[in-house]
Amino acid sequence: MLKSQVLAVFLIISGFAARADGDSSDAGTVKADDPVIMEQDIDFESAEKIFRKSCRACHGNKAQGAASYPKLSDKEPEHIAEMLERYRAGEKIGPNSILMIQHAKKLSDEDIANLAVYVATAFD
Repeated sequence: MLKSQVLAVFLIISGFAARADGDSSDAGTVKADDPVIMEQDIDFESAEKIFRKSCRACHGNKAQGAASYPKLSDKEPEHIAEMLERYRAGEKIGPNSILMIQHAKKLSDEDIANLAVYVATAFD
């Protein structure tokens, strides 16, 4: 199951990269020459550090949510990655957008992929 989640995150990020280049015709598709992301390609240690530093104060120790901050542990990695990409682009989505934009703008594509899989799987 984790491999499919990792592949899904890779497809999402590939789609965002294609859209950023202005070519959405093959967004989200894997080509024969694309590297295949395997389970070991996700850096869980790095993702945990980002989560502890930037996410848990609002979303809770186990991404369970608190007050006006949503639960994340029940979300799919694709959803988490998509939202982080939107925040990183500066899109205002809800009442906590300013906070999320400030945190997300520091994240690389790799950070987002790692974090999305980590948050979706670490607290089962």
